[in-house]
Amino acid sequence: MFFQSKNGGSCTMKDENQRLDLKNIQSVHMIGIGGIGMSALAHILLDQGIRISGSDREESDTTRRLKDRGAIIYTGHEASHVKEVDWLVYSAAIPKDNPERQEALLKKIPEMDRAELLGKIMKLYPQSVAVAGSHGKTTTTAMLSCLLEWAGLDPTVLVGGYLNEIGGNVKVGKGPHLVTEACEYHGSFLRFPPRIGIVLNIDLDHLDYFENLAAIQAVFGDFVEQLPPEGLLVMNGDDANSAHLARVADCPVIRFGLCQDCDLKASNLEVDDSGRYSFTVRFQERNLGRFTLGIPGKHHVHNALASLAVALELGVSGEKLKEILSDFHGLHRRFESLGNWHDVTVVDDYAHHPAEILATLQTARSAVSPRGKVYCIFQPHTYTRTLALLNEFADALALADGVVVTDIFAAREPDRGLVHSRDLVKEILTRGGKAIYAATPDEAAGEAASLAAAGDMILTMGAGPVNELAPMLENQLGIKNDE
Repeated sequence: MFFQSKNGGSCTMKDENQRLDLKNIQSVHMIGIGGIGMSALAHILLDQGIRISGSDREESDTTRRLKDRGAIIYTGHEASHVKEVDWLVYSAAIPKDNPERQEALLKKIPEMDRAELLGKIMKLYPQSVAVAGSHGKTTTTAMLSCLLEWAGLDPTVLVGGYLNEIGGNVKVGKGPHLVTEACEYHGSFLRFPPRIGIVLNIDLDHLDYFENLAAIQAVFGDFVEQLPPEGLLVMNGDDANSAHLARVADCPVIRFGLCQDCDLKASNLEVDDSGRYSFTVRFQERNLGRFTLGIPGKHHVHNALASLAVALELGVSGEKLKEILSDFHGLHRRFESLGNWHDVTVVDDYAHHPAEILATLQTARSAVSPRGKVYCIFQPHTYTRTLALLNEFADALALADGVVVTDIFAAREPDRGLVHSRDLVKEILTRGGKAIYAATPDEAAGEAASLAAAGDMILTMGAGPVNELAPMLENQLGIKNDE
């Protein structure tokens, strides 16, 4: 078994009633509080009047915002940070030997991971929606949240990116609706009790945890089986890897996609010069009319359909949905324009999986002029993913007009010497692509700037801090233009 059972959990509560009732909780300490998911939960708990303390490796804008709201924030991990609190919550990246977890054990403070806490919070919202899938979770969560927010439903939102419409990654609403991402890694989403579950797609990923695709499909099946009979499964009817989910669901199912037998389907797709798609939508026998997206990329058609399915289920009208989707302009680090210097457009994207890279490159192609070229600075994310999907990464990146590959961003992993960015460069070259390895950020910016000319686009791609190259690119493009 490659995932925890549905009844598994790390919380060791002495009082079962306390497990289910946040009203009994007065103080919580959170390890890894600066993370995008943990910080969102901290904001929700602060809104509940719960005292929050927490620690992270370094200070950030995220921790400063929490500090401004009254949270006690520590830099680094020390046993002395753990006072007398009701709960200790930790992110998935925090090991058992962390000194703060060890101190909680000594003090007999109940502990739980982030997923379990989110599951408890979801029980407070009878209309909770969990957005799952290998790709597109953040954008779909944001898109659906905007549909519900602008329709006046005042949802609570937890999203894995910065969303301008809510001023961050979390919003605490007063309505019964909650929308959150639901990640399959470590079987986290098996801790969630949503009424509505979305599955956007299933793909090979997180291979440091899952053995193969079958294991990933199995955990998604368990996620779907947990949906209540009065709930709803919204699934991608075009995704072959997800087809088994309709058979295991014990609730109504809405299949969305482009295929003719989908319940909610898009047809007559058209794309404008900026890469933005418009399409006709039919829901069962109803023609909902023509929709136009405010963000570029064909892959967002499926994200929009998933969002539409849930919004319609929750009573939002079709005409209102058209207006909202056309006004939705995406999130930080999702095909985000960083600037245009000397007629070279620089765009950043969080893509860190071959399928996401391919979608981003296709979007970039549709957004530049016919003669414009697309160059890429790619920062691989984790050694395990890079090694397991090396050929797939090379296949996707070879489609760019040129690629600069930086060092691998390790994230949670040690370097075991099994793969290097030079290996990826070699594989791209064997496919006829153009690629070079850059050992430093300055070198990466310089190489990319030397390739680009007026009318071209440079993409920074990856889940690490590759977007921080933007000022260096501006400088290097300026130097090149002055020569």
